[in-house]
Amino acid sequence: MILSRFSLAAILALSLTLTACQSLSPLTVHDVKAESQARIAIQSGDFSSAAQQYEVLAKTSGGTHRSRLYIQAASAHWQLGQVKQARVMLAKIDREQLTPNLAFDISVLEANFAIQALNASQALSLLEPYHADQLTARQQRTLYRTRIQAYQNSENWLEMANSHIRLDNLLADSEREANQQQLWQALMMLTPEALDLFNPGFPPATDSGWFALAHIIKTYQNNPDVLIVALEDWQRSYPNHTTLPSIYKQEIETTGTLLPKEIGHIAILLPASGPYAEVARTIREGISAAHYVENSETKLHFIETQTDSISGLTNVEYAYQQAIDLNASLVIGPLDKESIRVLSHAPQLPIPVLALNRLSGFQQKPNLYQFGLAPEDDAIAAAKNAMAKGYRRAVIVAPDAAWGQRIAAAFEAQWLSQGGVLLGQASYNESEHDYADVITPLLGLPASEQRYRMVRQTLGVPAEFEPRRRQDIDLIFIAARPNKAKQLVPQFRYHRSGELPIIATSHAYSGREDAQQDIDLNGLFINDIPWAFPELAEDDYTYQALKQQQSPSFGRLLRLYALGADAYRLSKELNRLSHSPTLSFQGATGALSIDDNGFVNRHLNWGTFSDGKIRLLASPVIE
Repeated sequence: MILSRFSLAAILALSLTLTACQSLSPLTVHDVKAESQARIAIQSGDFSSAAQQYEVLAKTSGGTHRSRLYIQAASAHWQLGQVKQARVMLAKIDREQLTPNLAFDISVLEANFAIQALNASQALSLLEPYHADQLTARQQRTLYRTRIQAYQNSENWLEMANSHIRLDNLLADSEREANQQQLWQALMMLTPEALDLFNPGFPPATDSGWFALAHIIKTYQNNPDVLIVALEDWQRSYPNHTTLPSIYKQEIETTGTLLPKEIGHIAILLPASGPYAEVARTIREGISAAHYVENSETKLHFIETQTDSISGLTNVEYAYQQAIDLNASLVIGPLDKESIRVLSHAPQLPIPVLALNRLSGFQQKPNLYQFGLAPEDDAIAAAKNAMAKGYRRAVIVAPDAAWGQRIAAAFEAQWLSQGGVLLGQASYNESEHDYADVITPLLGLPASEQRYRMVRQTLGVPAEFEPRRRQDIDLIFIAARPNKAKQLVPQFRYHRSGELPIIATSHAYSGREDAQQDIDLNGLFINDIPWAFPELAEDDYTYQALKQQQSPSFGRLLRLYALGADAYRLSKELNRLSHSPTLSFQGATGALSIDDNGFVNRHLNWGTFSDGKIRLLASPVIE
């Protein structure tokens, strides 16, 4: 739903180029060439150079052309996450002399500032003066996309859906499927009552058709026979509706779980001793806290599982039978992979199982769902995000420990599968503290020094010299625990990594805000669960309930608490999510969805460290 910064920059460059035809300021050959170079820098992801070039050009220009260039500079700073610098650029513009097109571009940019600051109401207020019927098609697309982001941040699913519907008519066929999938997700967040009440029209109107279709799915999703009949009736009422068949057909074709509307009993299968005891205890507390906050009448039954670490023998089958005897509607757990493997080979699972780990190479089994916090998932998400932002050439630094190599391998595999280039990879020893021997070869500094020595020998006289890193690197990916991350990030900067983005998985952050301790993480980008971001976590009553216990290990165990909370919350969402991979649920561990193999997938949030504190990132929506 969110456009990448890279693609947005390219779009804005085109937008403002089109606007330039209104400028009466004469352009020299040098100006035209310089602007062309700046646009090329934008397209290649070199926003820093583009920002500098646009600002220099703006200082020597006048009229609307000057305003346009400052907007371009502001946009480039925005791509770098430099909101203050972007605002400085906009402050240099005389808004009394703006053309309507330029005024619109500024409003959109400022609206995205507000969205990043989690001020959706301000963003919508900035966009309120603009009416679609007074805008070009390009501007309409931009307007709706920006509003969609604001509505999403404020969880206004109704207006988000309406904006997607209006946007759909403005898109090329190649873009419509993604938009309709996102529209559908918004509609699925509404209750059947809301879908019926706020249906904007009558057959065969397109907007009415969307609401009617969603109402049918939400109302009859647990009654397949009635659902099929209702969908056939819908097709007769809306014969020319623009929805793609894949949107609603999967609701019929996808097999899922059918839990009762009121769940009386949930069985939780967890170990009480052994190597997973602390993990299990933390997950149990997360489950209990979510249950307490909900004030539900559902009964929780904790059943101990045991797995012998040597023989691999497990009592999970006996524990599962206990759940059946208790008339449980859902089983949460087990935790260890061997127990999950045993259940995966059972002839059938009459009670749905939400396992708290994942098996590799697993083939879908009815009523078995796997939900875990595999480190590989974070690495894959990091690679996807970096690629979406326009980065193509990466280097990897990971510890020589097994967990670090797993993360590095997952990032590498995903990166290469997307067409990315891996320029180098290095391992470090977690017991050491000075990583110059690891960092400098990756950045090409020894090669720079060698070139200097050759020049000195050729000239026969000393020359001024400052080592220069290789210029073909787009980003640095590191796998590191908090203490190591606090050493690696400043050492990369010391060794002239400069403005290169450094990204890491959630393992680099302790989970507990401590500005003094985390100051060395400044500039680091990480992907993490919503509970890692105070602005998202503080409104969650389950998070508050757990935090009030003031456990010294709360930060370290934060993600396990969140896993437990979401495992319980999924009991209310399993029917809906298991029937459609396109649907999602905003949980403590991320935006959750279930794929066709029964895996619970997590879409993580992105943040960066500033002044020692983690800051939530949001992408702008400008076309």
